[in-house]
Amino acid sequence: MHKRASYIIKQIIFLSFLIGFIGLGYSQDIHKVRKNLKQLCSKKYSGRGYIKSGDTKAAKYLSKKFKRFGLAKIKHSYFQEYSFSINTFPSPIQLSIDNIALIPGQDFVVKSSAITSSGNYPCLYLPLSDEQKELNLESYFLVGNKDYKELAKEDIMHAKGFVYLQEKQPIWSVYPGRDTSSYLVFSINKNSLSDSIRTIQYQIESIYKTPHHTQNIWGMVKGKTYPDSLIIITAHYDHLGMMGNVMYPGGNDNASGTAMVLEMARYFSKKENQPALSLMFVLFSGEEAGLMGSKYMAKHFPLDLQKIQLQINVDMVATGSDGITMVNAKQFPDIFQRFVDINAKKHYLKEVTARGESCNSDHCPLYQEGVPSVFIYTRGSEATAYHIPEDSYESLPLTKFEDLFRLIRDYIQSEE
Repeated sequence: MHKRASYIIKQIIFLSFLIGFIGLGYSQDIHKVRKNLKQLCSKKYSGRGYIKSGDTKAAKYLSKKFKRFGLAKIKHSYFQEYSFSINTFPSPIQLSIDNIALIPGQDFVVKSSAITSSGNYPCLYLPLSDEQKELNLESYFLVGNKDYKELAKEDIMHAKGFVYLQEKQPIWSVYPGRDTSSYLVFSINKNSLSDSIRTIQYQIESIYKTPHHTQNIWGMVKGKTYPDSLIIITAHYDHLGMMGNVMYPGGNDNASGTAMVLEMARYFSKKENQPALSLMFVLFSGEEAGLMGSKYMAKHFPLDLQKIQLQINVDMVATGSDGITMVNAKQFPDIFQRFVDINAKKHYLKEVTARGESCNSDHCPLYQEGVPSVFIYTRGSEATAYHIPEDSYESLPLTKFEDLFRLIRDYIQSEE
């Protein structure tokens, strides 16, 4: 009886192990997802931006994954190289209010178009009085709240700059860094201030990189039934990089989507999982600077665009307690309905919600070229950090990462 009990236990363990490997082996592979996420969010890649070659270092790491999976190169390479101009901040940014130093990334951010400069200036709150309007405003910073947010976009009244007071920790964007400006804009968490602002002191060093050389990463799996038809699975691997000495890890945005594409590539590269249609896997750089990588690929696509049946773009997929949203679902109702039907049958996610047209991620450039393209992101309050340093590896719950994988996998496999 003892030997038989031991045998039964071993069989149960084996069956549990086997079940975990059905289809993807996902219960066993989630540690690989975690490993990739931790690596991508590490200091080694400097936020996968434009400082210390962060995006290029990350690209080398990711291309080695494509090579390991055995993906076919495209145009003899895993890289699609291109370039664009971008402003960078290689040195610590200093900002003090009334001689009290603020913490970069926590208390304040600077608009990424800022040029190298330093100074000590008085401040005036908006709206200005009639007497203040008569002053030489080139020697002042203007201070305002959300009612004056639009003033941050232009050199208002020829002032030296603008201080935008926010109710919470400010987010940072590198998109304005495509150009430079002597008109400085600081966004400040007003909760970090103990009094009204009288003076502002700052020191900024910036380098405008023109050009910044970078690359998309791509690879192929040939379809067994319809090799000339193509589904593209995409995500952007870049993030904001560094604002001075503050790193933005970009865990949810978009190491999570990058990890999803890696898992798709890992799965479909296996002989037993070869899809009916050919699959192209693409990881874009330059998304945070304005969809630069996906725009370049759309204009320099290596194959006939007519061969593309669908692009599935994933961006910010580390949550999922409230389900997923599909952008462009209303433009492609048949595609959306198939996702809904699969989910209803398999009960993967709480809901699949339709959203209309929006050019808010890397699905947009190919969509504008006439390619059926959708963008999927997860929803849930369990991870809300966005464009702040706290969007880190440690913050990622991966609530429905596995089930979203299965949903997309099943959709692709339904193309038999």
